[in-house]
Amino acid sequence: MKKFLVCFVICLLAIQPMAFAENEAVVVSFVGDCSIGDSAQYMEYDSSYHTCLEKNGYEWPFSLVKDYLAGDDLTVANLEVVFTNEKKHADKAYYLKGKPENVQALTLGSIEVVNTINNHSMDFMDKGYRESLQVLEDAGIKHFGSYRVFNDNGYDYLAVAEAKGIRFGFVGFSYPQDNDLKRIGSRIEKLKTEENCDVVIVSLHWGRETHMTPESWQYKYAKSVMDSGADVIWGHHPHVIQPIHFYQGKPIMYSTGNFTFGTMSHVDPSTGIFQVTFQRNADGKVEVTQLQVIPCETQLSPDFRPYELTDEKERKAVFKELTFKKNVYKHFDNLPESFLDTGIVKLENGTFIE
Repeated sequence: MKKFLVCFVICLLAIQPMAFAENEAVVVSFVGDCSIGDSAQYMEYDSSYHTCLEKNGYEWPFSLVKDYLAGDDLTVANLEVVFTNEKKHADKAYYLKGKPENVQALTLGSIEVVNTINNHSMDFMDKGYRESLQVLEDAGIKHFGSYRVFNDNGYDYLAVAEAKGIRFGFVGFSYPQDNDLKRIGSRIEKLKTEENCDVVIVSLHWGRETHMTPESWQYKYAKSVMDSGADVIWGHHPHVIQPIHFYQGKPIMYSTGNFTFGTMSHVDPSTGIFQVTFQRNADGKVEVTQLQVIPCETQLSPDFRPYELTDEKERKAVFKELTFKKNVYKHFDNLPESFLDTGIVKLENGTFIE
């Protein structure tokens, strides 16, 4: 009998830590556009991002917010530059490039996952993009993004990352069209069924540049993506932040703004670290239990670093920019009024709680 009791206690002790681990909160941080470089014609300028890195080191870009990014479980960024030595570039006004060694800014800044598909992915053609992906892989940074998936020379990368027993899958599309909805849906399904992902995050590079609100078509499109099984929509491209919706307890971040960006004209500098907390409930399903925005402001040349806003009035101004003033789409929930003061949304079973 004693032997049985001893075995029972040992088994119980072995099981309990696993149970607690499964119910631990997991915090994923999302930051917006990160261009760790310059349009190539400006790389040697005294005011360039490259010159800034040479003077201050690779830890510089994220140094003022590093505690938040290192303190979470996963940090995801939109990489709006290619790391390449390639010289042949697309015929456009701005062709964004970072030296391959610039990838150290991401690793030292605690960025673990990046979206690589956007309107600057092919600035240095296929060769430059392939080199950039290899640079990321060699640095241990996960990447994802689907581009020209209907062509033989297309790219279709999904990413999977795990934290505290929760598996996250990532899908990325740029300038998404109606005929991409089925493609997005099939990749969500693949991540959930074949990769056993608990959460699928869909990254969309979309919307109009510098516009402070989404375009009308984006609301319907976001609903379709969510109905396809997405758990989070994370948007970027406008270079400014835009208001946030919730759909059935799941966040839709239309635009998370610029975070650290070389070769950029003056736009609204408001930005933030968008932290989404996930937790496994008693039924084993993973749910969003909190959204918290750390309000920040980004800087242009020669500093380029985002920093947290500490003045209460400035913080609340960012929270206001992230809040819809009226119900613009009946299927979605606007952020609760308390968000305007705290920057925090708490949820239980998909419903806002105070």
